[in-house]
Amino acid sequence: MMSDFFQTNDALAGPVECLGQTFASDDARRTHFLGLLADKLKDPAFRKQEGFPQGSDEAILAMSDPPYYTACPNPWLAEFVALLNHEQN
Repeated sequence: MMSDFFQTNDALAGPVECLGQTFASDDARRTHFLGLLADKLKDPAFRKQEGFPQGSDEAILAMSDPPYYTACPNPWLAEFVALLNHEQN
């Protein structure tokens, strides 16, 4: 039923692991990484990267689900690659 699609899944409400850290919930993970991304957006050198969008900080944060997706160059990309390489070895 379509209404079930919009209900919170209890399986997703528990602890989540991301980049070696454990969070009480996916919302806690998102809040943590949004704060880190907000701090990163204040760095002028970060904003000078090629391909950086001209949007406001608020727009970038609203469109992002860090660290998985960011509406700007992803500052966690190197960590993801390192973790993937470590898991494969």
